[in-house]
Amino acid sequence: MRGSSCLAYSFAMTHAEKFIHYTVTDGIAEITFDRPPLNLIDTDLVLEYFAALEVADNDPDVRVVVITGAGKGLSAGMDLKFAEKFDAAEMKAFLRMFYVETIERCRALSKPMIAMVHGFAREGACTLAFACDMVIASDDATFGYPGVPNIGAPPGMHTWFLQKLMGRMKAADLIFTGRAISAAEADRSGLITRVVPRDVLREETMKLAHDIAAMSPLALKKAKDFMYQMEDTDFRDVPEAAVEAVSSAFDTEDSKEARLAFNQKRKPVWTGR
Repeated sequence: MRGSSCLAYSFAMTHAEKFIHYTVTDGIAEITFDRPPLNLIDTDLVLEYFAALEVADNDPDVRVVVITGAGKGLSAGMDLKFAEKFDAAEMKAFLRMFYVETIERCRALSKPMIAMVHGFAREGACTLAFACDMVIASDDATFGYPGVPNIGAPPGMHTWFLQKLMGRMKAADLIFTGRAISAAEADRSGLITRVVPRDVLREETMKLAHDIAAMSPLALKKAKDFMYQMEDTDFRDVPEAAVEAVSSAFDTEDSKEARLAFNQKRKPVWTGR
């Protein structure tokens, strides 16, 4: 990793930061949603988030991105006052930006993303979390999708996420009732990576982030790209795609360095090439 191990700095966005805090410490970019009291989601917050992701993606010193929420939780979801008078066309425009662009930007990001979740995560907050590659939640976290009871509409992207991650039967329970589930239940259902005690959430998340940040940035990018490529690939096409993904990596400098360092019993020095 470049620079001092205690390197920490903040990065100015292209416009005033109202709802997002962005910091980088030791190669880990932390994006914090801070719109008290519930970190509700509207256009301004989403655009700030996109700006932060772009800064992180273009910073060669950033190896991992962590998102989290200030205060009592990640977010309570979309600001219903903001959307109260939306018609179908206005809602479609907002969701194209929030659902479509958020997913596209997070999956295209060249660095792994971890959601660090405590307290409440509702509806759109779950989009933010599950668009990341991993989710670490504290034991006081709860996840819920109250689209049907609160806005009279299906919970959008979560219909896909929930069925993909936990199966249709369990997904139907959460979608139809809008009930919130604990981090422990989310963990058992395969919705999140792991659950940890609240008082060590940051410690455990940052330990994971540091472990990942120590890997080859090129190998991480290739692994992330391949992971999402495989997600919806017909199994008949998987073996050949896997052969190509692994063998092509052997021509990279980082792969050569990884093998050499392993055989020489030393830490590798990554170049990102």
